[in-house]
Amino acid sequence: MRALAVLAVLAAACTPPPPVATEGDAARARVALAELAHGRKLLIARCSGCHTTPLPSDHVASDWPRALDDMAERAHLTFEERTAIATYLVALSSPDPATRSARSP
Repeated sequence: MRALAVLAVLAAACTPPPPVATEGDAARARVALAELAHGRKLLIARCSGCHTTPLPSDHVASDWPRALDDMAERAHLTFEERTAIATYLVALSSPDPATRSARSP
């Protein structure tokens, strides 16, 4: 068990941290910058204990809610924690390609 913890720490050290949200990210998502910062903080604290911290770019925006549903129970996330993490990940991820092309002229 201890070896797994050491491997998780080493793997986390090799991956970049999740990006810090900007005012522009908050404006696009129509949420407060502090809300995105809180979601990022929870993501790092709650998700990096068992595996490398996910990055917003790991999924498109529309896939994050399902990915979080799969992990929320195992990570013992409260509804509020899950919501804050989802808000951060969705706001900083790429839009769904189908949605992006539907918006294009």
